[in-house]
Parts: sequence; structure tokens; C-alpha cells
Amino acid sequence: MLKKYGVVMVAAVMLASAAHAGEREGCRLCGMYIDQYQGTSAIVTSKDGRIEKTCGGADMLRLVADAGGVEAFSSVLVHDWLSGKEIAAAGATYVIGSDLVPDMIPNIIAFADQDGAKKFISEHGGQPLTFSQALLAVSPMGMTMPNRVNSAVPPPNGSVSFGAGYMSMVKDDLMMGSNKVSTAQYLAGTGTRSPLPMIPQKMEASGPMAMANYGITDRLSVTAKISDLDKTMTSTMRTSSVERVTKHKGITDLELKAVYNLWRDDYYSKFVSLMGNATLPTGDFDTTFRTMPGLQLGTGSINLGGGLLGSACFGDFWLHGEASYLANRENGDDYKFGDVGKLGAALHYTPNYDLMLGVELDATDTAKNENFGAKVQNSGGRAIMLTGVASWRFLSAFGGNFSLNGSYGIPLYEDVNLYGLGTEYVATGMLNFKHRFNY
Repeated sequence: MLKKYGVVMVAAVMLASAAHAGEREGCRLCGMYIDQYQGTSAIVTSKDGRIEKTCGGADMLRLVADAGGVEAFSSVLVHDWLSGKEIAAAGATYVIGSDLVPDMIPNIIAFADQDGAKKFISEHGGQPLTFSQALLAVSPMGMTMPNRVNSAVPPPNGSVSFGAGYMSMVKDDLMMGSNKVSTAQYLAGTGTRSPLPMIPQKMEASGPMAMANYGITDRLSVTAKISDLDKTMTSTMRTSSVERVTKHKGITDLELKAVYNLWRDDYYSKFVSLMGNATLPTGDFDTTFRTMPGLQLGTGSINLGGGLLGSACFGDFWLHGEASYLANRENGDDYKFGDVGKLGAALHYTPNYDLMLGVELDATDTAKNENFGAKVQNSGGRAIMLTGVASWRFLSAFGGNFSLNGSYGIPLYEDVNLYGLGTEYVATGMLNFKHRFNY
């Protein structure tokens, strides 16, 4: 499956590359079509005469900053928002943080003079900036999207993104509580657990995943995510050395998430948002695996949660934070998965507009599952995961941009709630496409 999925991803990238040459002119940084953003587009001319256009002021500023300043170009022009005329970027007045997002965020709009900017601010809000101040107001990448920690930054109205990828998880450390143990130690036990006919040895889950995100307004976005997993549990019989392999394959529950931005500053550098999330029972809950909950593909119930999110930009760095809770309900088979509380933080470094490198830390507290109202001992627990993440934007085409995202996470601490298997790693890889339909 991994090989097949990789071929599909590579074919999509090759198709995009081949088609890019004959399509409409787009912004190199974000890929958005220039002809749709005439009111904000900028024209940058290098000293060797090469002309490049961006969809708006923010991407123009990123190009200038990356080149070391406006002196690196023979001319840098922007469009005056009021008259539509081309003006020198260095002499323009800019407005950031208004209630209009004509191209992308941060929404930096150019004006020929201060009077025009003041009139605009009186109607739409925002803060005035000089060219030098505007250069300092943009981060290289604009915004970053964490992997295991949710972002408080909603995409602009009309923005859509699609992702297709692959995930792999392995659990192969036999544990009692937070301590690794051998099979012999496990058999000796603690005297507090009920004997199981099988000793868990290894748990694997892997398969393709897909996601989609849409900006309903400049403050509200929705996301959907689903996977098609192949789960395998390897166990050894307690009374013999006979190995048993149990499998469960199919789609998982559909995950839905909505993020509403409560507050943001005028510079689009600090955000506080509310998150609401739900899981729909599209995955198979098999009563055969009541004592092996790790093999389940779904919960069998509609589950609801929410949380508070925060994001802040500090130059080349983005910081994201999350506090959330998911309440799982008892399903029709009298089984209930444990509620999950989560705290997380992510630090992302964006040295340029094509690359992001980061680390994420999240702590989860999962309650024990309940089977016919009784606690399931080999379920729930606490974990602290450290995840390395990276994102590379490698192509602008079709009015948007393509990026490759990857992550690799390992547990810093894990308590498997008396006994069970501890995590070795969780890895993901995804190809994403982002586009904005309107403004």
C-alpha cells in the first residue's frame, strides 16, 4: 500500500509540474493567479531585467526581505488600493489588520499617500505602516500548521486545502505502568491484574489518510480527516510460545474540526481561537476486540470535544498552544472509550517562505475504557510525545501551492495504565495543495 500510494503522490507532482508551464501567471510564493488580484498585486524587477509578480503586498515584502532589501532590485512597484495605479513600494503607506483580506494574511494593503490610508482605516480599521515597518511585519512563511497541536490561525475566506498522505505507528515495548518489562516479568505480574490468555508483543497500524480544510469566513474554518488503516496485533499464548497475529483493516472514524478566531491583533501575529471537534462513527467497532481496544477502527459512537488555541509569530518563529478535551460516549454495544484531555505546544522555525522546521510537545491523559460499565484495565493512561516536523513548499501551480509535510514522534513518557504495549514511534508524510477561490 505504501509503495502504491507513493507512486500516486509522485505522479500528481509530475503532472502539476508539467502543466505549470502552460497555465495562467501565478504568484511564485503562494501560486495564486495574478489576474484575480490586480488590486493588490506587486511587480518586482531584478537588476538583470527579470520581472516577477506577486499576488499582494505580503508576498512582495517576503521577496524583498529574502533578497536583503529593496536595493537588490531595479524597481519594486505596488498598486494603490484606491486608484489602482502602480506606485513605488518604498514610498507607499501600508495598512495592516483591516477587516478586508484581499489576497492573503497578513493583509497588507498599499496606498499612494497617508491621507488615502487614513480614510481607509476610518472605514475598515487597521494600523498604518511605512515600508520599513511593513518589512518587519511579515514572517517568511506567513503562518504554519502544526501536526499534533492545532493552530489558532484560521485561513482566509475561500481558502481550501487538500492533503493525502500515509501514517505508520508501532508499539512494541511491553510495559507495566511507565516501566518496560520482559515477558518473564510480565508473567510474574504484580498480583493486581487479571490473567490474560495472551501476552501482547507488538501492535502496528499503517495506511493512507486524507484531509480537507476550508475557510468559511476570515475567522471560521472547518477541517475533515479520515484514514484507511491496517492494524495488526502480535501476541504470544500465555501457556505456550505459540504466536498469534490478529488483524483489522478498514476506514477510521471521520474527524471533524471547526476553529473560530475570537481575537487577533492588527498585525495578524497573535491569535486566540476556540475549537470544536467531533468524530463520526464511520469506522468499524468490532465486538470481537473488546479486550483488544487498540485494534478497533472506530468508537461506534458520536463523540464531541472542544478546546482553546493560541498562536503567535515572533519574526522567523511561530509558537502554537492547545488545551483541549474529547468526551467519548458509550456506543450501542455497551462499550465506551476513555475521554481524552490534551495539552500541547509547538515551536516552528521558518528560515524562508519555502521551509518550516519544528518541534512539538503534547501531553495526553486518557481515561480507561468501559466494557458493560466495568473499567478495562489495559486501556487509557498518560503520555508525553515529542515530535519533529518539517514542511517544504516545492511547487506553485494551478492557482495555489504544493507542499510536502512530514513528522516523526517518540514518547518521552508513557504510562500504559498497569500493563500493555508502549509506543516506539508515530510517523506521517503528506502531500498538500492549497488554493484560494475568492476574496
